Amino acid sequence: MNMRNTILFTLVLGSFICFDSSAQTECFDLIISEYVEGTGNNKCIEFFNTTNEDIDLSAYELQRWSNGEAAATDATQLFGTLPSHTTWVLVNGQTEDADLGGGAISPACDPALQQLADQLDNPYPAPTYMNGDDALVLVKNGTTVVDIFGKPGEDPGVAWTNDAANGFVDVGDGASWLTSNHTLRRKFEVVKGVTVPPVSFDTFMEYDTLVVNSWDGLGSHTCQCGSTSVNENEQLEITTANIYPNPSNSGAINIEVEHEVSLIEIYSPEGKLVESIVPAVNARKIEFNSSDWNSGVYFVNLRYPTGTTFSHRVVIR
Repeated sequence: MNMRNTILFTLVLGSFICFDSSAQTECFDLIISEYVEGTGNNKCIEFFNTTNEDIDLSAYELQRWSNGEAAATDATQLFGTLPSHTTWVLVNGQTEDADLGGGAISPACDPALQQLADQLDNPYPAPTYMNGDDALVLVKNGTTVVDIFGKPGEDPGVAWTNDAANGFVDVGDGASWLTSNHTLRRKFEVVKGVTVPPVSFDTFMEYDTLVVNSWDGLGSHTCQCGSTSVNENEQLEITTANIYPNPSNSGAINIEVEHEVSLIEIYSPEGKLVESIVPAVNARKIEFNSSDWNSGVYFVNLRYPTGTTFSHRVVIR
């Protein structure tokens, strides 16, 4: 039995997931906090760290179970460190229109949405190519199901709907599509993920709905576990970090900060760690060279002594 079939076995029988029902309000892991299924390839998933500790995202994988398939069809590993009560935004990584032949075009994701990314997703096929009828499963350490969006193994038609009489699937009777052409935001009272596939996926149980192409709330989330609100010093750290030139044509990159940084990690769009720098104590300007890197979008994570980590996007040409 391969790994993804093992996970299917986990999802169906719940044999690896055993949480005490008394722990419903405990805040112990990631949750999917926002789902953007917009026009074209304007798609992304936001995750929220409900805990009081940093989370190593490299242990987590987001899977797409496409069109009712009985196993994951594609997956993306997350990367980086996510501090307590902060978000991580995974955005569709297509930066150019793609000619599919026969006059069909797969459009680029809106650059404005990609600017909000902490991580750009892999090329097609990848989870953020979901089309409203795909289930998403967040898995930890290869076997533990942390959260589920939709109902794995079920093809709902165009999308999951508001039609309770027909199990919330689309039967062509005019019901409203909820997981297609909508942004869905996790309700305030939801503090833990869904770990066993639902009998039916009732979107309204855990998500509020917003109109298509809404992404102004990405990067922040509030629930009973906590909020992304930052204190004054942390906000100052966000606004005063300066990375230049951006884009970089020569390979030389400078980072200037107002507050001491304890660690700098640079990740490729695929989540590979390409550089790790421990700056000198009290350093306010850090220089490094990226001339041997491939062209593309990279993510620079600045970690402060307080444990706070902020991610910045840089383009290498």
